[in-house]
Amino acid sequence: MISISTVTLMAPTHIAFKDEGGIISVDFNVGKSDRSVLKVSGKRKKNAMRSESNTALCKVSTANDSYIVRCCVKGSLLEVNERLINHPRLLNSSADREGYIAIIMPRPADWTKNKESLITLEEYKEKKKVAL
Repeated sequence: MISISTVTLMAPTHIAFKDEGGIISVDFNVGKSDRSVLKVSGKRKKNAMRSESNTALCKVSTANDSYIVRCCVKGSLLEVNERLINHPRLLNSSADREGYIAIIMPRPADWTKNKESLITLEEYKEKKKVAL
């Protein structure tokens, strides 16, 4: 069996990137738990946090405002990018690579439904006509 995971990124057209200075901090302590202390292990992904499409992953802040980043898919939160805590500017410089937000594994039963609502980075670029 192949397990499929989705990588959560911030859209390059997100308003936070337009603020002068870009994103200056990332906080994974949102909701009822701190996502950065999540320790998933084993084949069955023990301790993975169950998430809904509207579950908050983190809060990103700019000099003028803050924004909640949500999961967008139902599944198990496997990992958040802890590097963003100390290096939030990775979101400004390489949001599609080292600046990813999280990795989420949808349940196999939900994957078909989730897959239809997601697009690849290339599809996003084409749709928005954005050069990254």
